[in-house]
Amino acid sequence: ANTAKTNFLSAMSHDIRTPMNAIMGMTAIAQANLRSPDKVHDCLEKINVSSRHLLSLINDILDISKIENGKNDLLFERVDLPELLQDITDMCRPLIDEKHLNFQFSATQIRHEKVMTDGNHLRQVFVNLLSNAIKYTPAGGSIGLTVLELPSGMPDTNTYEFVFSDDGIGISEDFLHRIFVPFARAEDPRANSIQGTGLGLAIAENIVHMMNGTIHVQSEQGAGSRFTVTVPLELSMEGDVLDTVLLDRRVLIVDSDLDVCDGAASLLNELGLRVSCSTSGADAVSQLNAAHDDGDDFFAVIVDCELLGPDCLITVRHIREKMGEYCPRLVVSSFEHSNADADLRAAGVSAFIIKPLFKSKMVHVLQSLCQESFSQDEVRIQDTRSVLSGKRMLLAEDNELNREIAVELLRMYGILVDTVENGRQAVETFYRSSPGYYDCILMDIQMPVMDGYMATERIRSLVNEDAMSIPIIAMTANAFVSDIGKARSAGMNDHVAKPIDVDRLLNVLQRWLR
Repeated sequence: ANTAKTNFLSAMSHDIRTPMNAIMGMTAIAQANLRSPDKVHDCLEKINVSSRHLLSLINDILDISKIENGKNDLLFERVDLPELLQDITDMCRPLIDEKHLNFQFSATQIRHEKVMTDGNHLRQVFVNLLSNAIKYTPAGGSIGLTVLELPSGMPDTNTYEFVFSDDGIGISEDFLHRIFVPFARAEDPRANSIQGTGLGLAIAENIVHMMNGTIHVQSEQGAGSRFTVTVPLELSMEGDVLDTVLLDRRVLIVDSDLDVCDGAASLLNELGLRVSCSTSGADAVSQLNAAHDDGDDFFAVIVDCELLGPDCLITVRHIREKMGEYCPRLVVSSFEHSNADADLRAAGVSAFIIKPLFKSKMVHVLQSLCQESFSQDEVRIQDTRSVLSGKRMLLAEDNELNREIAVELLRMYGILVDTVENGRQAVETFYRSSPGYYDCILMDIQMPVMDGYMATERIRSLVNEDAMSIPIIAMTANAFVSDIGKARSAGMNDHVAKPIDVDRLLNVLQRWLR
């Protein structure tokens, strides 16, 4: 058992270093750009994403016995694919930039973006494959990620194909059949200098198989590799919602890749917009002029920044000058934030989209162009305040610092909080309260005198009128699937893991208190 644990911890070094590198790199970038709030905010977002992934890896290490026995539990939840894939690319972006790699990310006609799956495990597979592509591709090379949605023949389920490609050192034909064997490494002088233990692909294959999927590899030594992950994913069925103000508006997409143009146009046309495509700046200006002459102006133009390269700023200024007061709203798309963003805004660009052009991203930006100019965070805070403001909660937490953090976070949203230090005090305080005095109880699990499980059972058995109906939320470091099941068995309504994810906590509270 000790040998197995030692081997496992050693093998996880590669997986842990990827998000850790992103955290350290983004921290350094933020420190060097303290006078640029937008840059610091972007860095903090990426640090947050990488921290979450690192936390999921630590959870796997702590749950080592299940991994050794191949009995990892899958926790299915609603996952936003564009968000998950953006998290992965943000996490790996410092490594990509460090080696000056050309990264192409394509997602053509993804009609169902929200699916039911284990997001943490899927993220672990993708980070492993993308970071491998980065590691084994020489500086200045190319890597790619392509996502396809295909019919599966099963109701409410589609097949998703994720292709990770590179033009790196490749894999010899002799080693291909052992690529997924634990701890196996190719005998290649070029690979020996690269850190790794040969466990990452074995873990990835195990996770994909648990999801009833497949993972295949094609490679030629010296010509790069192509890993294809195919998994059936249950669709989280939600109708597309589009503001009526966008219906029948014209949008022009300018992109050098005709497939990207056609895919994006098809998605937006389905939602009631009228979308045209162009593959060059000159043709785009020609179409804008023709539309104006016909009295049917475009509402917005989405311009591919990579298409125009250094001339992006010049083209934007040219469109603005040519169209004058009839100029549509200009939106620039690129694979990452550019140093020229401030200049582009000054030239008349209204918004930016990080590629690939997922339907939800395009709709969100187009809707924002028609709405008031307050930020998404302000909208979220206002909506949350309207639901939670004035609610009173009982917080059971034995750690003084954790109590202080939780109280401060809750009070930011207008929530009134009473605190106790253990489960027995929670039971006694609730017992003495009048019916409806508390709207919710936030319950730690590991506390002195009486733990959270027993305290919940005692509260549910009280004669208080609201003892059975009051929501009790576990807020604890006991974060495994088995812990969630144990909390529900004790009578708790929901579970929020520590360290506290503020968005997760607020979503849970809104769900039970709305």
